[in-house]
Amino acid sequence: MALKKEVKTGIIVTVALGMVIFGLNFLKGINLFTHTKKIYAVYSDVQGVVPSNPVVINGFHIGHIKTIAIEPNTSGKIVVTMQITNTDVKIPKNSIAKIFSADFLGSKAIEIQLGKGTELIQDGDTLSATVEETLKETVDKQVLPLKRKVENLISSIDTTIAIIDGIFTKDTRDNLKQSIASIKNSLVHIENTSKSVDELMGNESGHISSILGKVDEISTTLAKNSKNLNKIITNFANLSDTLAKAKIQSAINHADSALYYTSQIMGRINKGEGSMGMLAKDTALYNRLSGASEQLRQLLEDFRLHPKRYVHFSVFGKKE
Repeated sequence: MALKKEVKTGIIVTVALGMVIFGLNFLKGINLFTHTKKIYAVYSDVQGVVPSNPVVINGFHIGHIKTIAIEPNTSGKIVVTMQITNTDVKIPKNSIAKIFSADFLGSKAIEIQLGKGTELIQDGDTLSATVEETLKETVDKQVLPLKRKVENLISSIDTTIAIIDGIFTKDTRDNLKQSIASIKNSLVHIENTSKSVDELMGNESGHISSILGKVDEISTTLAKNSKNLNKIITNFANLSDTLAKAKIQSAINHADSALYYTSQIMGRINKGEGSMGMLAKDTALYNRLSGASEQLRQLLEDFRLHPKRYVHFSVFGKKE
């Protein structure tokens, strides 16, 4: 039984439509003959993400964005539905769905950053969501501290200029000019002095050479007699050790004490106190002692010359 043209046309159109639908889905990354998973992520801002944008893991295409819808409540959150066509990829539940710029033109995609967990996602699970910083945010983050530093620097410069304006009055500027002129004159004098020193060094170079030669001879002599010098230094060190060990301080203290008591005694003698003081101060006593001494001398002399006057004795006990 031959088919009518209308039936043939309908079959051809149906097949063509099916091929078109399959082709469009294939171009979108949807394979109608494979099993897929739907997973979700909730964002505060999707930053230009549109359906059919790719979903990747480390740059490897594993699916695409199916739908984007705002939550029905008033939170303003946006729910992104991702269709994973490569079901062989193992995605842990603690993975993160991150929106990032896929190229320099600003096209967006979602990268799944794999977690370390062992439990894998299932169809209908929701991943944690994050958004890559935009170029503006990155630049702002880098430029903002620099901007603040520049503002602080400008403020410091303004303050410094104001202080300088307050300090450098007309009198101050005049004094500064005079100081600069004085410094210039001082530099001229220093230059002249250095020239004079150079001339002096040139004129006295012979004497200086002679002095340096003598210094060299002295250093040579010292080097030759270093052993003797070491012996002398050792002797001085031994002498200093002996003096340090000697009880010089004790002897000085005793001598000081003796001098003190001697001074006390001499003071008492000068005041006429005691026998020595009376002898030193009483002239009459001195004269009497002197006279008595003279009489005693005469008596002893007479006793020596005439002993019989004073001593009488006999062998038989009778006087002559």
